[in-house]
Amino acid sequence: MKRILRTSAALLAAMTIALGSSGVHSAELKKVAISTIVEVPQLLETRDGVIKGLAEKGFADGKDIKVDYQTANGNLPTQQQISKKFVGDGVDVIVAITTPTAQAMASVTTTIPIVFATVTDPVKAKLIPQYKAPGGNITGVSDAAPIAEQLKLFREILPKLKKIGFVFNPGLDSSNATLERLRDEAKPLGISIVEAAAPTANEVIPATKKLTGNVDAIYIPNDTTVVAALETVVKIGQETSTPVFTGETRGVDRGAVASMGLDYIEVGRLAGHMVAEILKGKKPGEIDAVVAYQQMPNFVVVVNKGAATAMGTAIPDAVLKRATRVVN
Repeated sequence: MKRILRTSAALLAAMTIALGSSGVHSAELKKVAISTIVEVPQLLETRDGVIKGLAEKGFADGKDIKVDYQTANGNLPTQQQISKKFVGDGVDVIVAITTPTAQAMASVTTTIPIVFATVTDPVKAKLIPQYKAPGGNITGVSDAAPIAEQLKLFREILPKLKKIGFVFNPGLDSSNATLERLRDEAKPLGISIVEAAAPTANEVIPATKKLTGNVDAIYIPNDTTVVAALETVVKIGQETSTPVFTGETRGVDRGAVASMGLDYIEVGRLAGHMVAEILKGKKPGEIDAVVAYQQMPNFVVVVNKGAATAMGTAIPDAVLKRATRVVN
């Protein structure tokens, strides 16, 4: 009996030590909080890229770090609540995907490091004062589209392209920044921009319909309000033979004619590497913010032959030959 009691006591002691060790290990895990305003493919790819980039630098989720991912489901008050939760949890680094998410995070802390990703213009969004050595507690990766190259692609598909419609939410800093760049890049090509504001998802349809008959094509930027209603824009494009192009390539899978853009896993990887640097002790303000397309020598070109036919145009053979992916 005494032997059984001694054995039980030894097992209990071993379990206590093991549990204690486990508790210490959990307490030592750095907390990486990730959030996005809405779940669409490119944002989920950005999130996955962040986790991949962290793993490449030696920070595996559940082993070296604890990742807490939260989505606001398109609701800004919810996004604000999530930002306060992260601060209350005392996380070590926040990864903010999209401009409204980054702005919500920046509004609640000036001390917890923030790495933004998939933010078009972080300077105009007042997240950082400049890209090089931004200072403060924020750095990150811009996903500004390679607009000049995109316009050349659209002109190659539509040689007579002179007027392009731009549907956007004027309440989003990222969309306003894209519009400004689009004007600058289109001017040398002799292409004029026709704006159509859609402050809410319900206003996307009337904004798009105002453009038809007045433009040669429609361009949908990386605007979460409009992208969420992309199928509706595509349907109008088919009904009126107005080709629809998008600022990000996933839009082509949803019915747009073509796009040239970024690999969002790679955008996330760049941000993940920045997070790893911070976890190793570097201050975010010492890490240069970057524009993703300037770090990527090759862009993804995606075309949709079926969508082109449905919108009354065709993809030239030269474009098909160099396309990264063709959707039929």
